[in-house]
Amino acid sequence: MTEFQERLNELLEENNLSRLKLANSIGITSTTINDYFNKNYYPKIDIAIKMAKFFNCSLDYLFGLTEERNNANLNNQEFLYNFNLLLNKNKLSISKAMKNLQMSEYNYYRWKKGMFPKTNNLVDIAKYFGTSIDFLVGNKMNENK
Repeated sequence: MTEFQERLNELLEENNLSRLKLANSIGITSTTINDYFNKNYYPKIDIAIKMAKFFNCSLDYLFGLTEERNNANLNNQEFLYNFNLLLNKNKLSISKAMKNLQMSEYNYYRWKKGMFPKTNNLVDIAKYFGTSIDFLVGNKMNENK
């Protein structure tokens, strides 16, 4: 089981919820929830944010990157700003960072046009820069873990 699957399972058990009840509560199908467990899928970021809000926890907690459950003020509007801040802080070009992250530069230009990264990309970016997903999406509790 991935850390995400383990954490989601723990949250369901703690709250005495079925996968179906969670799915209905956040507006997705039970098949989608089951896919997170059976096919090792990460949820899309908007769904992950709904889950974090539903369970009153941070994205980092949900994805197993921290043991602290801090409820984050989740905001996906600041991702590009924070990503660029990390590039500048680490003196990295977009090309170099994207190559190190094993992502196409095209992703960066999609983000620049308003698209939001996929959840697995956010996890990879957070790990690469040693920061939190919550910081990347606008929660400025702490830039570093």
